[in-house]
Amino acid sequence: MSKEVTNEQILQAITDLSKEVIDIKQEIRDVKQEVKKNADKIDKLDAKVTVLSEGLLDTQAEVKILKNAK
Repeated sequence: MSKEVTNEQILQAITDLSKEVIDIKQEIRDVKQEVKKNADKIDKLDAKVTVLSEGLLDTQAEVKILKNAK
């Protein structure tokens, strides 16, 4: 038993698929933006940790110098 498909049904299916593709593309864009935001936050945090660790190393070096001066 064969069922005929009308042009209207084909057009509706194409329209529905097109909408889904557009939605998926938007979701991908949203994900990419979120990833970029997170990467920027990670870069900033990395810079802060680097600054803090460099400061800590300087402090440790000064303490060592003072201890050796005794």
